[in-house]
Amino acid sequence: MPQELFGRSEESKVITGMLHAARGGAGAVALVEGIIGTGKTSLLRWAEETAREQGMVVLSATASPTEQRFSLGVVHQLLGTLPETAHGWERAFASGGAPPGGGPDEPDYPLLAELCAAVGRAARRTPILLTVDCVHHADSRSLLWLGFLSRRLDNLPVVLLATKRCGEPASDQHLLVELMEGVRADRHIHLHDLSPSAAFDLAAALQGHDHESVDALVAGTGGNPYLLTERLRTAPTGPAGRGPADAADEGLRLQAVKERILCMLRRLDPHGLDVARAASILGAPLDPSILAALCGVSTEDACRTLGRLTESGLLCSHDMTFRHPVLAELLYEDIPCADRAELHRLAACFMRRRSASCEDVAAHLLRSHRLDEPWMARLLLDVAQGMVGRDPAGARRLIEKAVLHGLPEDQSARAEGLRIQALTALDLPASARALTAHAAGACGPAERLREALRLSDILLRLDDPACARQVLEHARSESGTPDPATAARLRERLTHIRLHEGTYRPGDRDEDRLERVLLLRTAAGDSAAAVRRIADRVLTVPRAPYGSTTWYHALLALLWAGDVDEARRHIDTEVRLAHTEGTVTRIAEALAVRGLVQLHRGLLAEAGSDARTALDLLTRIDADKFHVGALARSVLIDVALEKDDIAAAGALLEEAPPLPGEQPVTWWRLHLLHSAGRALGRMGQAQRGLALIAHCGDELTRRGVDNPAILPWLSTRSALQSALGDGAAARCAAREETERARRWGAPFALGRALVAQASAGSGREALQFAEQAAEVLEPASAPLLFAHALYAAGRAHRQSGRARRTRELLHRANEVGISLGADGLVEAVQRELRHAGGRPDPRKDSTESLLTPTERQVSELAARGMSNRGIAQLLKVSLRNVESHLTHSYRKLRISGRHELTRYFPADETPGPAAVLLYQPRPALTPPHRLRTG
Repeated sequence: MPQELFGRSEESKVITGMLHAARGGAGAVALVEGIIGTGKTSLLRWAEETAREQGMVVLSATASPTEQRFSLGVVHQLLGTLPETAHGWERAFASGGAPPGGGPDEPDYPLLAELCAAVGRAARRTPILLTVDCVHHADSRSLLWLGFLSRRLDNLPVVLLATKRCGEPASDQHLLVELMEGVRADRHIHLHDLSPSAAFDLAAALQGHDHESVDALVAGTGGNPYLLTERLRTAPTGPAGRGPADAADEGLRLQAVKERILCMLRRLDPHGLDVARAASILGAPLDPSILAALCGVSTEDACRTLGRLTESGLLCSHDMTFRHPVLAELLYEDIPCADRAELHRLAACFMRRRSASCEDVAAHLLRSHRLDEPWMARLLLDVAQGMVGRDPAGARRLIEKAVLHGLPEDQSARAEGLRIQALTALDLPASARALTAHAAGACGPAERLREALRLSDILLRLDDPACARQVLEHARSESGTPDPATAARLRERLTHIRLHEGTYRPGDRDEDRLERVLLLRTAAGDSAAAVRRIADRVLTVPRAPYGSTTWYHALLALLWAGDVDEARRHIDTEVRLAHTEGTVTRIAEALAVRGLVQLHRGLLAEAGSDARTALDLLTRIDADKFHVGALARSVLIDVALEKDDIAAAGALLEEAPPLPGEQPVTWWRLHLLHSAGRALGRMGQAQRGLALIAHCGDELTRRGVDNPAILPWLSTRSALQSALGDGAAARCAAREETERARRWGAPFALGRALVAQASAGSGREALQFAEQAAEVLEPASAPLLFAHALYAAGRAHRQSGRARRTRELLHRANEVGISLGADGLVEAVQRELRHAGGRPDPRKDSTESLLTPTERQVSELAARGMSNRGIAQLLKVSLRNVESHLTHSYRKLRISGRHELTRYFPADETPGPAAVLLYQPRPALTPPHRLRTG
């Protein structure tokens, strides 16, 4: 069987048709043309195998530049084995020399006719396929004969199939053009690089690579079959079962590819190799004048050479970039290292004179071995300053390059400042060390204070408040009386330090009065309504800038006061601003706090996603075990517990054990201690969990925090004591938290405390507390906690013998739990439901099935922007009917309005084209981001 072709179905049909026609007595000529490596020879060999299978005689020849001086060399390769041409060869060799007088060395007409007649006689016995590979390298006599034969094939059972490489010079261009003009347009086959799908098929046939690796190979080779095959063969891992490939063998194979390209470049043009190397240095876009200067040739010669490189397929015609990036890499590596560095330096100089962008000039300076002009180091610093926010690693490379080659004295401080700024987004502990050394050498008082503030901020993020305080106090003592703005920043930072380490007392006079009242009331837990009013005032721009310490104090106070929706609106804005600024620490802090807000709203998938992203960002800068890294882990643990993923919670505890004494118990670490205590209780280690919760309570008491909305450590202690069988202590702890929550007055905190009191109690008392919790939480934006209250109420009703009410409450808790993805709660609810004599509805075991088909259809149309009236007209129902269905959908999906329906019905889904309410199954309803776990 012929070898398999990839991506060449249309071309193979043309050749198959020609072979079929030749067996019927109608000859034809075809030309396969393409750039290097597109598979021209493979197509030729496929045609030969196909012809042999069909009983045809195959005569093949391959032309090469080294044999162009041999007259009729290609014809002899083709016909040398035919007995009919034996007499003709004697005559051809006899006349093979140049005639006297120096005329053109051409065979006479009788010889051409005799060779063609011999082919005809042989073909009448058996149809013949003649193949000539690289016909552009054929000698002039062979080209003349091939053209002579092609014009006489109409009534002969002969197929002439030749290949030509684009852009290659021919021995006689006129004869080659004459041969090409005799080819019908539909038989002039142009081969291109493989499509991604064909490239994957080829890779799978060779080595079984996966999609990811093939995508990378196609990107590097441009889908060129030859280059792709060579890269596959030299990949680090060989075919399945063969083990690692030999690295030396890979280098030899790529070396062979490089040598082949170098030979072709030398043939194309006298300056072909130099121009191609310079193009690999410059990259895109190519400027012919700069290219000519690098090569030392005229602009006209450079343009002519570029044209030939484009014709040969090495460069793309529209932007003059390399069609196959791997070739650019090979040519680049072929340039000696010293020459390459000098070419980059010259390119930077030429590009600067041509007013190229500073980023492009800096890219060449980065690879140069000399920065011998004053403007070079300054330009690198200018570019680094512009990119330090979006690409700190690239900025750091530019800065280090400038420092390595020497900086003017007036640029040294600037370079160090930029380096520290880049380090802050790459390695936070390293940036603290660098900033400490830099601040020690600061000159003026204002500069020392500024650097001290920067350093204290980083030290706080590394959970070292004592050192941060020492740095600020030392700078303030040395600087004397600062200006009012700096003094205000110092007061704010010192307040933050005291809060972080737990030494803050609301009577301190250094902070802003409004912030002092906010902190006092929030910690004491006196009045949620009053704190909500103060927080609204602080969050009103420009009272406190977004992302500042005061702003976060107000945001958290607003959250704890029960205004979750307003807190979410503010934190969403901060996340957008943080992404715009690009500072890693600010983004991570905003995402971690938003995860906490989402957790209060019961959106587990969103909370887990935000916390995981924040933790990944902090891990990237080696700061995941500090500051908001503890909050992110706390949120992830709580999400894992709600999803009943105890293994994930245990893994998070193993990554950063929150045991007291190992690290300072900073503010966010208190949240991690609390979550760890809950997790240990679920893992059967209630005694260890109780020790952590006790330490957490002691630390909150030391800080003067009595507000149960901040951390419900008493209700958690109650649950752990219940697990240990100490019911009296559990009821006492839950009762104490309820009293504090009533004084605070926020529905979320009170509902949480009542649920804990119901869980610790029994009988009528438990039933009373559970119903109170459900009543308090139903209008609040806390669906997950509301579901827990429903579960507690249903359980209490079952213990009281009210089965019907039990099933009603548990069915509703089951529905809410499913909509939020709270697998742990859902499992407990369904178990209790079965004990109550009911059973979970099997049609409502996932978010997708919560809505009825009618509600699903109405909600989908609303998500796509249709008005209620438009939906009613389309479905031929009343407007009130549509409003009712939407209301039920909002309740079941735990959303506030139609703007949130797009989470469940993405815009790219095709709407159901029903004109009436049809009960049609729909594919997916769960929002895509909810499918990811935290």
